[in-house]
Amino acid sequence: MFFHVFKYRLKILLQDKGTMFWTLMFPILLATFFYMAFGQLGALENFNPIDTAIVDTAGDEAFMSLVETLSTGEQRLFNVKTTSMDEALRLLSEEEVKGIIETGETLSLTVSQGGISQSILKTFIDSYSQTVSSINRIAAQNPESLQTAMAILAEDLNFLEELPISRANPDSTIIYFYSLIAMTCLFGGFMGMTEVNAVQANLSYHAARMNFAPVHKLKMFLSGISAALIIQFTKILLVLAYLVFVLSIDFGDRIGLIILTIFLCTVLGISFGGFITSLVKGGEGLKTGILIAATNVSSFLGGMMQVEIKYTIDTYVPILSRINPASLITDAFYALYYFDTYNRFIENISGMIILTIIFSAATYIVVRRRKYVSI
Repeated sequence: MFFHVFKYRLKILLQDKGTMFWTLMFPILLATFFYMAFGQLGALENFNPIDTAIVDTAGDEAFMSLVETLSTGEQRLFNVKTTSMDEALRLLSEEEVKGIIETGETLSLTVSQGGISQSILKTFIDSYSQTVSSINRIAAQNPESLQTAMAILAEDLNFLEELPISRANPDSTIIYFYSLIAMTCLFGGFMGMTEVNAVQANLSYHAARMNFAPVHKLKMFLSGISAALIIQFTKILLVLAYLVFVLSIDFGDRIGLIILTIFLCTVLGISFGGFITSLVKGGEGLKTGILIAATNVSSFLGGMMQVEIKYTIDTYVPILSRINPASLITDAFYALYYFDTYNRFIENISGMIILTIIFSAATYIVVRRRKYVSI
């Protein structure tokens, strides 16, 4: 009997065009709009070499050699143009260069405005000047140690080992796409709502007939939930495939854990919808409105509309992030993408499982104890 009910619930859910649109087509359309708006912002954060004019008034061979070294290769710091002061000023006024470095008794920097590139130029000049000053002071006070000091500077010793803190470059824009997956999972609550309504005899004639059937209500409910879970899980995988293979959104290379996360958040979304539906007394319209409102609020706090909201909540009201389904789902995907360790991922997955158990248990208790005077 379980598989008989399961088969027919599967057919009924697949024919629900409204739910199919909101849980499949709408997320794909929204992902496309997100990509058009945010998809290329990460590329703007890449560092570009600084266009710099050099006026070598003093014929400083050591400085020019250093600049030449820093102006070659793919990871170069500068794009250098060696020219006269008049030409350099023209380039600066036309914003073809960020600054002018002039050699002399001391290095001087001329800029027309402030900015990150200008700050880097200032830091570079200060660092070089301090190094030259140290060498000159050592040469004047202790000439015999000059060779040793020069050797130390030439070796460019590193006393600290630089270790990456993550497995990927930080990119705040992908939070929008991760939160989109979270919203899609919570939209699975519509399917949970459908299954809860299907076993409440006071809501439809179909549900009344289901209650007259010689089948335990829990078995009917589980068969419907299983059908909903398979359909919703498949749809979220399709949305994920669109994000990864069409829009090239990076979810990392931990494929198995990503699929596991999608399965768990699918279960969470369906149980979330069933929980709200079972608690709200009223017609299907009222339940739908409350479920939509709850999903949108959860997605908003999870950073879907503005990623800064998520960071603000995490900083000032962290407990809210721990009980917000959308935040847990978004964080789980970001933890797999960004962190080398699994600590944060395990925390988020544990929170999702706990919420799922709470929602499912509450739904079962409410639906199981609901009695009807007449049908």
